[in-house]
Amino acid sequence: MTSMLPPTRDLPPGRQARIRAEIERAATGRRSRRLAVPILAAAAAVAVVTAGIVVLRPAPTLPVPAVRITTSPATPSAGSGVPQETVEAIETGCAKAAGVQGKAKLHQLMDEQTRWALLYTEKEVLLCSLDAGGKDYRAGFGKRAVALLPGHFSVEGGGATAGGMHLGPGYAGTPGYREAVGRIDSKVARVTVTADGNTVDAKIANGTYALRIYYSPSWAIPQGVPDPVVRAYDAGGTLLGTSSDLLKECFFDPATGEVVYGDERKTRDQCQPASPWK
Repeated sequence: MTSMLPPTRDLPPGRQARIRAEIERAATGRRSRRLAVPILAAAAAVAVVTAGIVVLRPAPTLPVPAVRITTSPATPSAGSGVPQETVEAIETGCAKAAGVQGKAKLHQLMDEQTRWALLYTEKEVLLCSLDAGGKDYRAGFGKRAVALLPGHFSVEGGGATAGGMHLGPGYAGTPGYREAVGRIDSKVARVTVTADGNTVDAKIANGTYALRIYYSPSWAIPQGVPDPVVRAYDAGGTLLGTSSDLLKECFFDPATGEVVYGDERKTRDQCQPASPWK
């Protein structure tokens, strides 16, 4: 074994330059591959972010003559998703259908198994069905002292409508329902309706509550069953009153002394003062 190095050998002409070029290309290729990984990772991150972007588009304007709301509006105003022209069309159409003269104000608008609205004038409550039975608006009304409340809440609609099978061809497939509506004061946080063995929460908005409990299109209004019971509660769950209580009480207008809720044969001394609504 020897520790001597082999003699130095000269490379052929041009070989040294080619070796240097090959080494530089190999080094450059490794750097390019190392850079490619973070670049691809960044591109993937951009793709993920892009995929997560929610594109907001303006809601389509709802048709005015025949209203078909496809969301569940909370407050019937242009600022809550219901265009002001739609609100005005409902107010005008329902007032005309009911045959009332005063200005009707929309307080609740429902889009459920049926489309319907709760409105008030200064003297009437209006319950208005939209696009029902081949008509844009079908409405009924009842006289009320709208400016006053009989305690914490009122009961102004507790009727029932049979299913479409009993109503004629224009109502084919329409569900039957029980209905409960009224006004509330600021202490009321929850309203329930008990009917046919079930208790359901009403929707509260704009100083009112409203509810329809739905049944099948073949449902007929049952006879000989207890009337629905409306209960109002405060935010702590304390019962403020029931519809059964209101049947036994009466309330008078503090300004005139006239009995405006309950048995009108009673005198002011036998009744309680009604309170302002809102």
